[in-house]
Amino acid sequence: MTISKKVAEVLTRSSWIRRMFEEGARLKALHGAEKVFDFSLGNPNLSPPAEFRQVARAILDKAGAHDHVYMPNAGYPFVRQRVAETLARQEGLPVTAEEVIMTCGAAGALNIILKALLDPGDEIITDFTLDLDALAAAITPRTRAVLINSPNNPTGQVYPAESLKALGALLASRSRELGRTLYLISDEPYRRIVFDGVSVPGIFDSYRNSLIANSYSKDLSLAGERIGYVAVNPQAEF
Repeated sequence: MTISKKVAEVLTRSSWIRRMFEEGARLKALHGAEKVFDFSLGNPNLSPPAEFRQVARAILDKAGAHDHVYMPNAGYPFVRQRVAETLARQEGLPVTAEEVIMTCGAAGALNIILKALLDPGDEIITDFTLDLDALAAAITPRTRAVLINSPNNPTGQVYPAESLKALGALLASRSRELGRTLYLISDEPYRRIVFDGVSVPGIFDSYRNSLIANSYSKDLSLAGERIGYVAVNPQAEF
């Protein structure tokens, strides 16, 4: 079969994580799933909560004739509203459904964030430890955003509130210097997977031009359902 040069190039540069996952599936079929430990895609090894199955059945049983038609691009309004209510409690700000877009997992959330913010040649900065000196040195006139992941995968690090506030102050200062808005993007699928009383601070209070990408893939073991969302800080300037 002949395929386009662009697609062929994409296939040759496909994600190594995805390749590892596919190799893991092959090895499980060959040797048995119990003998292969797959650290590729981060599939949870626990079943979803029993309540999920109960609620899913109840929704299907009472579904009306038009409950499975096309939805608005941003997702069902009542779903966005429930997510917004949770975020408002979590972030301590009046998040509304207008600041929430439902996506195909957190990957879909990051995809639309980056497509919305980036122009050709723009840069994204990532950092595992929130080394503010290193971040400050890395910011250039081409920088558009800083992408963080807390709790971090694979380190497990949770960024403390004071570090996030310092990062927010740095981005605000450099935005003024550069004459362009720098954004803070927080990738948070692991937000609720914490132990020993650890608290994960919100980012909306740390920097107004911030966005959250999240999903229910990890905390509810629903990776295959692909339920995610983007939330925009209600104080953001665009």
